[in-house]
Amino acid sequence: MILIVFGAISGLSVNWRKSNLIPIKEVVQMEELAGILGCKVDKLPTVYLGMPLGNKHKELIIWDRILEKTEKKLANWKTQYLSLGGRLTLINAVLDSLPTYVMSLFPIPINVVKKLDKLRRNFLWFGNKEGKGYHLVEWKTAQLHKEAGGLGVRNLKLQNDCLLMKWLWRLNGNDHALWKEVILNKYGQAEQWCTNAVSTTYETSVWRSIRNLWPRLVKNSCYEVGAGNKILFWKDLWIGQKVLMQVFPDLANICTNLEVTVADSWSPQGWNFFFRRHLNDWEVGRFVELLQMMDGFKGTTVENDTFRWKHDKDGKFSVGRIYRKEVSWMPVNKIGPWKQVWKSMAPTKVKCFAWLVIRKACLTHEILQKKGLPIVSRCMLCSEAREPNNHLFLHCKVTSQLWTMFLNLTETKWSMPEHTTDLLSCWIRRGGSKTQKKWWRIIPHCIWWTIWRERNGRNFEDRFNNIQKIKESCIATFYFWCKEHCIENAEQLVDLLGLL
Repeated sequence: MILIVFGAISGLSVNWRKSNLIPIKEVVQMEELAGILGCKVDKLPTVYLGMPLGNKHKELIIWDRILEKTEKKLANWKTQYLSLGGRLTLINAVLDSLPTYVMSLFPIPINVVKKLDKLRRNFLWFGNKEGKGYHLVEWKTAQLHKEAGGLGVRNLKLQNDCLLMKWLWRLNGNDHALWKEVILNKYGQAEQWCTNAVSTTYETSVWRSIRNLWPRLVKNSCYEVGAGNKILFWKDLWIGQKVLMQVFPDLANICTNLEVTVADSWSPQGWNFFFRRHLNDWEVGRFVELLQMMDGFKGTTVENDTFRWKHDKDGKFSVGRIYRKEVSWMPVNKIGPWKQVWKSMAPTKVKCFAWLVIRKACLTHEILQKKGLPIVSRCMLCSEAREPNNHLFLHCKVTSQLWTMFLNLTETKWSMPEHTTDLLSCWIRRGGSKTQKKWWRIIPHCIWWTIWRERNGRNFEDRFNNIQKIKESCIATFYFWCKEHCIENAEQLVDLLGLL
């Protein structure tokens, strides 16, 4: 009857041939009921709209389909020759999004995270290569934001936490959704903004995992005062950058009630404070500071108090914002020219290679020796020195001629630094148009890419080019990259040709 009424109101109709009747526990006469409706009998567990139903949230079978989809995608991609940049793009655009739907509803088991990380990690570094290979950079480093020195690969556990936090945020929305009423009635609401903590041993529900994320969400949120009846004066962040109990612990200690709300503390005549005793002389100054901090408060209104994201002016929560903030708290070395690496207009595969250069992770002879390969370190370009990262890409006499060529073309005086990191950190064009600055950022990528290709040609193909051909190859590469990404009109093209 409910479905018939729904169909009459919405204009939709139920296709009973494609429908299944699923009993909860034991239901008698299921076959007869299904015959009346004209549908089939099914049972739990099952899958509906891609979501497993009837399984316990900790069962790995929920995640089996995600693992199967990931392996199927990888099987297709491994038949193709893809660069590091191409593999990174597929991981970020496809593989990282496959478990998003399920992760937005269930906490992901650590074993599943390890399996997915292994699949993504091996594909990133090995591609379609079979057998032993090298992980050039630590996986936890690759999971950092590009601006922090990583490749931007998603940390699945952290992404899962951020997706689940969205339910806590929606719990404080103004809508009256049925799921909110169910959750609040089941777990109770001791706090104004969240349910009671689920601490009993027999409660192993999904909500327990979600509720445990509440302190992390609060740390990134603040409150906007409306009526003020839900915001605690001392304990909630509603004014300033810290809660008042942390800024004025001496005054909070002599309050009669730390659970007092903003509405209870405010009246049209001013603030009402409830201290257990009179203020001492040294506490009067602190009390004046408190009043000065709240001097801009305009008073309560009839509107509801609101929960806001404190790191952006609009106060809106999003999974992307909380993820970026959580990643930024991870222990990282932010010192490095990472913006210069990724801001260049060079192809993605070349920017990934430049990232390896800065990370000193290219498989030069020095790195191969450290990884246990019995090989003699010798520069394949000059044959006069060993092949450490800085020598190959900066100080080799062949590489130096390429740097000198571009510096002379741009009439730039330059003192070559010792490390590639230092070079890219100070490789900033002063003056000139925006287009010229784009050209300038491409130069290091172009030189390093040319040198690496020449080095590999000599090492693996016994193909030696003289310095003139190397320069011509570098100039041609630079021209085509600029033409592809930095040329918007004929005038800019003439300027580039004039430079070359």
